[in-house]
Amino acid sequence: MVDNNQTPIFVGGTGRSGSTIVGHLLDHHPRVTLTRPMEVRFITGNDGFIDALVKADSKRAKKAAELAVDRLLNRWFERAENVGLHTSMSREFVENAATAYLAEFHAHPQQATQSLVFALMEQVAQGCGAHRWVDTTPANARKADRLELIYPHSRVIVVTRDGRDVAASFVHQNFGPSDVFAAIELWESRMIKSHNAALKASPGHVLTIELFDLVEANRDLTVNRILDHLDLEPSSEMLEWFNSTVTTQGSHAGRWRRDFDDRTAAAIDECYAAACERLKAQGIEIPASGE
Repeated sequence: MVDNNQTPIFVGGTGRSGSTIVGHLLDHHPRVTLTRPMEVRFITGNDGFIDALVKADSKRAKKAAELAVDRLLNRWFERAENVGLHTSMSREFVENAATAYLAEFHAHPQQATQSLVFALMEQVAQGCGAHRWVDTTPANARKADRLELIYPHSRVIVVTRDGRDVAASFVHQNFGPSDVFAAIELWESRMIKSHNAALKASPGHVLTIELFDLVEANRDLTVNRILDHLDLEPSSEMLEWFNSTVTTQGSHAGRWRRDFDDRTAAAIDECYAAACERLKAQGIEIPASGE
């Protein structure tokens, strides 16, 4: 029997695709707790510890490891007053773990990475009282296969969404592309990376669901697929939250039409159609629109 601390759940997507909804859904299951912060970032985020690990045999290994530590301490440790690893551990603890990681990385990169991640995530789990935790860093999707290098018994859920709605959502945020066409390009790139990562992962490691199925078309079936993938029993508490909170209206399907004038919407649709054709040519399934 594998300890629950070694069977974490990673939810991801293209960004603005619904991974947060799945994280909150699982947070209402009695055996799962959403991490605080709900996106820990340092494992799969850009230039994080997974990126350093896959460069361990290259000339860039030392620089990659040092960059991951720099981002851990200066970007992800305290992202905002109440968002960051600082809510569950001291800076001294992280600095000590990082020092040990750098000392061991050259000789034993995988062991060094596991030791650091396990130490930090144990503090996160204790901080939120987690028996089994779920993290919703979007990059989990495009690095799903590499997560097995650290947590071989983990499970990944990838959430996909109509790229036009993803793009429309991005331009209203203070992060990501501010141009809707650049956002569609980003969505396409991340769909490819997520698809390729799922193909490389071990059988049963990754489950891909569509946001439209979860919120409207196949609600019960999709929830059951999630539970089966994670070896979880049904939860009345979770289903009560799901049925009262997750609604079709809340998913904002078709917002790309409502948020832009007709001429821009037509251009968005044309750009998206071309992206979808390229994705289909690579065997990638296009999410339903929900309109």
